Amino acid sequence: MAVADPVYDLTFKRHYLHPKYWLTWLAIAALWLLAWLPVRARDALAGIFTSLLMRLAKKPCYIARTNIKLCFPKLTASQVDAMLAHSIRAGLMTFISYGEWTARSKRYLQGRFKVHGQEHLDACLAADEKIIFMIPHTWAIDAGGLYLTSLGLPMCTMMHSAKNEVFDWFINRQRARFNGIVYERDAGIKAVIKTIRSGKHFFYLPDQDHGREASLFVPFFGEPKATLPALSKLVKLTGAKVIPVLSVYNTKLHRYELVMRPAMAPYPTSDITADTRAMNAEIEALLTEWPEQYMWFLKYFQTQVDTEEGRYEAGIRAIRKR
Repeated sequence: MAVADPVYDLTFKRHYLHPKYWLTWLAIAALWLLAWLPVRARDALAGIFTSLLMRLAKKPCYIARTNIKLCFPKLTASQVDAMLAHSIRAGLMTFISYGEWTARSKRYLQGRFKVHGQEHLDACLAADEKIIFMIPHTWAIDAGGLYLTSLGLPMCTMMHSAKNEVFDWFINRQRARFNGIVYERDAGIKAVIKTIRSGKHFFYLPDQDHGREASLFVPFFGEPKATLPALSKLVKLTGAKVIPVLSVYNTKLHRYELVMRPAMAPYPTSDITADTRAMNAEIEALLTEWPEQYMWFLKYFQTQVDTEEGRYEAGIRAIRKR
């Protein structure tokens, strides 16, 4: 029996034209048009909707506030709200600029980035090292991956399918624009290991909660977090170097920035728990100057050490009752 290709199928399907997707196509067309709007005007438009979204998106804002309070317990309620507002504003600016990465030229897109820590990447490339770019969930995460592939770096990543087939096709077609390889997440890690061994680099997202059975509980900003211990295993199996990376959208300077830290060393060690904690420590270091760029609405702390109930469920039930 033939094994299905784990690479995401970018072929356009006829059923994408079904009327149920017409609103999606309208949204994609709007993103395309917004890509040609002057950047400062587009960012100003995004900023207008920040306060409205904070009032309407009660469940995501509750999750985000909970996460920020867990990670920064010394912040006052007003400081938490200020970070949340800044995060939403950065997210909106990034979202309405999303069409850039399909509509605009490679030269234009590269000019939208400022890179910090280029020497760490250059050192690995000069030594002909395979690289795992360890990158947490920021609003500009896709832009960072596309920038790296636009430089000619052979890259692969894994994706989680969106509920909307057309938007899923659109974003993955965009991710693969500069010859990046996008794998279906349910394909497993074997295809990625084979691809890294062949000489390609891996764009790895390390920070989501994958449940109790697959994870170790290690601190993240001082809070126990169910963390997937896969990174050190990947390095052992591929011999790759790990460069921690953060992709952000600077809302003041109206540009993207890519922050790269030195390759993790020594890594891995004989202690997988220590290795997993070291990964979280790198994420903390990356976010120290850019905490508002994080996707705080994700359920990073869903799995708890001492109970089967998700961290956020009681608060979500209360919101639904109201």
